Amino acid sequence: MGGVCVRLPEHAGRSLLAVFVALMLNAVCGCAVPQKPGKGLCTREVEPETRTPYYLYLPEDYVKNKGRREDHTRWPLVVTFHGLRPYDDAHPQVREWQEEADRYGFIVIAPELRTCDSLTMQFPLRDPTLPYVQQDERAVLAIMDEVYRRTNADPNRVLATSFSSGGYMAHYLVNKYPERFTTLAVRGSNFSSSMLDPARVPRYRTMKVGIFFGENDFKVCRDESMQAVDWYRRNRFQVVAKMVKGLGHERRPQVAAALFAAEIGVNPKTPPELGAMVMDDVAPTGPVAAAPRTSPPRPSPAVADAAARTDRQPAPPTRDVVFSPPPDKIPARGTDQPVPLPNTPVRVAPAQTTPRPAAPASVTSPRTATPKRPVRQPYDAGSDSPAIPPVLRIAPLQEDRSPIRRELMDPTPVPAWIQVHGDSVGAAPMWVSLSVQMPPRLRDGASILWTDNHKPFASNSFEAQGILREPGNHEIEAIIITADDQKLVLRKAVFVQPPASQPAGA
Repeated sequence: MGGVCVRLPEHAGRSLLAVFVALMLNAVCGCAVPQKPGKGLCTREVEPETRTPYYLYLPEDYVKNKGRREDHTRWPLVVTFHGLRPYDDAHPQVREWQEEADRYGFIVIAPELRTCDSLTMQFPLRDPTLPYVQQDERAVLAIMDEVYRRTNADPNRVLATSFSSGGYMAHYLVNKYPERFTTLAVRGSNFSSSMLDPARVPRYRTMKVGIFFGENDFKVCRDESMQAVDWYRRNRFQVVAKMVKGLGHERRPQVAAALFAAEIGVNPKTPPELGAMVMDDVAPTGPVAAAPRTSPPRPSPAVADAAARTDRQPAPPTRDVVFSPPPDKIPARGTDQPVPLPNTPVRVAPAQTTPRPAAPASVTSPRTATPKRPVRQPYDAGSDSPAIPPVLRIAPLQEDRSPIRRELMDPTPVPAWIQVHGDSVGAAPMWVSLSVQMPPRLRDGASILWTDNHKPFASNSFEAQGILREPGNHEIEAIIITADDQKLVLRKAVFVQPPASQPAGA
């Protein structure tokens, strides 16, 4: 079996130029797979519902022991997202992970993504509503469920990892479905905060996040890896951020494998090949909020500098606060019995899932009540302070997050609003410059997402600029998650007129 994958022929429509560019890039940047094939079983499958191909690797001990583990638990799962086609694909991804899968006993799946294709992909990727992103989202979840039904993969120990542009999907899916993943560890990967919803942060803030990139990696991969480090630190995640000295855009899955193994308490059969890799910690580039309290470190020989496991704590509920504009600016998710794989000469025995042990009681301190925010007194009429916009403090929303379900509660004045630097009305294309005016006590440790008519817009900072090209009404929103997990939604209306050369009635 030797771990060699059964692969279908290449698509006939790939141009000679694309192949030539791929070969040249592989020679230059080191995208070839240097890892040896594993000793387990690798097959190419097709998920029946979405008809999405994917590679499945069962590690050496899984095949040898017919799916049984000595500790009677299920096998940890790695979901790896490939980079930009034709420079990378699912087959090289499953190849590079086979050695680590045999070392730790991981099942690996590598979906063939529609998103990461140099001929069709938006790059940098900013829009999660694109059809191929939505198709990949459904396909990855369906593939994971299919593997759970047909193997002894453990749905409670799952690593999301990526290489290169696969990082966009890795970050996006973990943010949208945090209950489906245990750990996130990306390698030389791209990142876009526009793909992420800050409102979901409290659901997975205790998840361990690893971000690894090479000192000599492509500039866009280095820069976006640093952006990822900053975003997770601002949102108070436990981040392991490492830059590998002398490394280019090369495949090094052992760093992610060691982090995942340390997090779930799995020891390697053989020592991980990390000795030749010199990794420097990535220093913060700005103020970072204090990280949430964690349990004591869990010793593991998997990797000396991998972070310790953290016992998950339920995140506090997010409270929503919707701000109206100032009065003078009012705008118009198997069963436990596995099914044998086709063409697989092994029979898989059912296994018991052992739940993750709870944290020792001695390290869990009682949760104290959150002090109430003091009521602010009105500003003096004669002061130079701006007018305080009215605020509605509302009850937690239902899942559909429909405004009709919101209940009014006691209003507490808080000075926060969107300021437009210039006119709120202009001809297309209209350049707008915006900023959020709010007290430093609310801004410290907060994250922000700008939207235009409910689509991501501009940079995720408290000062934003962009171009509005479509004539008509534009509802600009600034969605803010504060350090204490309060959600603030600020709104501002901007009207874009038709271009000056186009008649108003055209």
